[in-house]
Amino acid sequence: MKVQKFWQTDWFGIEFSSFAKLNPKKQADEVFYEKFYTEFFKKFNSYEDLPEQYKKDKNLLVDFILEKIKDCNKGLAIGCGNGYIENELTKKWGGELIAVEPSKVASKWISKNIKINFVNGYFPDTIKSDENFDFAYMCYVDYVFDNKSYITLLKNVKNYPINDFLLVGVSTYSPNLIQTIKYNIKKLLSIFGFFNQQLWGYLRTIDEHKNILKEAGYKNIDFGQLKNGVFWIRAKND
Repeated sequence: MKVQKFWQTDWFGIEFSSFAKLNPKKQADEVFYEKFYTEFFKKFNSYEDLPEQYKKDKNLLVDFILEKIKDCNKGLAIGCGNGYIENELTKKWGGELIAVEPSKVASKWISKNIKINFVNGYFPDTIKSDENFDFAYMCYVDYVFDNKSYITLLKNVKNYPINDFLLVGVSTYSPNLIQTIKYNIKKLLSIFGFFNQQLWGYLRTIDEHKNILKEAGYKNIDFGQLKNGVFWIRAKND
């Protein structure tokens, strides 16, 4: 099953080289993210401080998620990052939301929201086995998983059981000759150590995402795009 790597040098305008040595071969790990979020909270003091375009894009996701879950009572956010989406959801949705995030540093703001049950750690290890959820979602997280770990996560979600699972902000690419040539050049340079960027994660086509979901056991799969071009995929157990 195919997957394409991709690399970055910055995020939120924070240069990775300012706090870490970039590694084009090894993906950013927990230590890297802890250092990043330390810098992140030096730059931003609250959700209001975040870039306007970032908030605009994320609010589209919030409204989309809200439309899907408005009649639900209890949900799970897997990999909530700084928690902007979850914070906004609690302003519009009155259900119970549990948010899971591995990074302790990243949770600085979200942990203060009393409407969110924040859990530091990984799904499903940190969630009680007798918890029941009407739905679960994951936003801009799939890119951190290679195919093996991606399938494992999806199987865990399906078998929990969580019957309704939404992936929003799915990381994709459109294969074409120019894109393939550029990718192969970057990949070759990274192998020989001539590419000074940080390995950030993995991209897949929508069909590759669907195939992985099928391998995880899902049969009922739907997908689409928001008006800003962001892809989403919804998978159900039925």
